[in-house]
Amino acid sequence: MHAVKISSSDFANRLRQDIVTNRIRLPSLPEVALRVRKAIDCECSAQEIADLVAQDIALSGRLVQIANSPLYRGAAKVDSIMVAVTRLGTRMVKNLVLGLAMRQMFRSSSKVLSKFFRETCDDGIQVAGFCRALADELPGIDPDEAMLAGLLHNIGALPILARLDEAAPENIRAGLMQALLDELAPTLGTQILQSWQLPDALCAVPEGCHDLQRDSGPELDYIDVVTSARLQYLVFEGLIDITPELAGVPALRKTGIHFETIVLGDEGQTNWAKLVSNALSA
Repeated sequence: MHAVKISSSDFANRLRQDIVTNRIRLPSLPEVALRVRKAIDCECSAQEIADLVAQDIALSGRLVQIANSPLYRGAAKVDSIMVAVTRLGTRMVKNLVLGLAMRQMFRSSSKVLSKFFRETCDDGIQVAGFCRALADELPGIDPDEAMLAGLLHNIGALPILARLDEAAPENIRAGLMQALLDELAPTLGTQILQSWQLPDALCAVPEGCHDLQRDSGPELDYIDVVTSARLQYLVFEGLIDITPELAGVPALRKTGIHFETIVLGDEGQTNWAKLVSNALSA
């Protein structure tokens, strides 16, 4: 049987309409992440939190790896999830289980879709690294929360990739996929984080961080941090052209990043960002 050829315009229009009418299925908060976050909010013991994390073998392994990474490594090697939770701290664990669980939320037999999903997760990890490096030097910004904002800033890609997978993945064109992600993922990302009942400051990130002209006033927020981190990452990787217009981006001004810095790169900050991202992707 031959697969039905997708009409790019029809598919895109149906997807847009489903978003407007709330008929698109949003991913649920992973069960282990939900339980861990509730346990931490209720100030459960480190052992109780470790027991919950241990129910997910893949996630347990990732937390132990991160605890043993150069970012957190201590004198002794971490060989249990209990020690990992203690070393990382409950707030960090709370954010990591949510950000890392995203990598387990999509499966497809399509090589094209799987590749896009891996790239989406990798981009989130790289941006999270720059967010953490930036937040360490910014007043009023929590580094762990900034890192989570970076990890989840492109989570809106998930329902789009899932819908494409349901349609006919063997007929998906990379150009159509990227166009749909660029157009629709920010709005869906905000809807997903709202459905997970995350703080408003984080829910606004997926949409806000793509608007380079956004200026919310003098007070710094997580959108400014993620916007700046994304630009640093894209410039660092050579994924966008360097233009004088970057000097006028309000988020860069508010985070104290000068045009010369983003062009030439701050070696110390870049090294710290790569250390964070390497730990998250280990």
